[in-house]
Amino acid sequence: MLEQLLQLDTRLFYWINGHHNVWLDWLMWGASQKLCWAVVIALVFALSTMLNDARRWWLVAMGVVLCFLFADQGSVHLFKNTVCRLRPCYALENVRMFQTTCGSPYGFISSHASNAFALVTLFWMRYFRAGGKVLTKVALWLMMCWALMSSYSRPYLGKHYPGDVLFGMLFGAVVGVGVWWICSTIEKKLMKDETK
Repeated sequence: MLEQLLQLDTRLFYWINGHHNVWLDWLMWGASQKLCWAVVIALVFALSTMLNDARRWWLVAMGVVLCFLFADQGSVHLFKNTVCRLRPCYALENVRMFQTTCGSPYGFISSHASNAFALVTLFWMRYFRAGGKVLTKVALWLMMCWALMSSYSRPYLGKHYPGDVLFGMLFGAVVGVGVWWICSTIEKKLMKDETK
């Protein structure tokens, strides 16, 4: 069963990695760059805190930092260094790389996917779920599109198998819910202290 899943993962990787064009090459490369991440996070953070709860901006900022800390470090220390699954660019032939190098040898799970989905989950739990303003909801949908595109870029650019990305997304979502719970607990405690 595991062997069949790995074969399916490899076939899916080759399909994604083999379907490309010049426009998509640059779009996928751009979606995975640090500058793009910084712009998306800054815009969503600014819109959501200004429109919904400017007083608690520091709590959301703390949540963003915790998401990066737990999702990024967890993806490396809990998975990559434990599972030791080689990236497709090390394990397979005819992998198309675009404007990138293979990087560290292990790829399960994708840190890009876990970081992106930890952030998306945190913001969705805090604002969309709680009935944020319309502009905030639009920003959150755009953030979700960016997270999906950034995740898709990993096999597209030859860095990860689709399974690495899928499990990275799931791990990130768990981290996002956990960080949201931590921030919500702190906020409830603060609100309780303010009413005393």
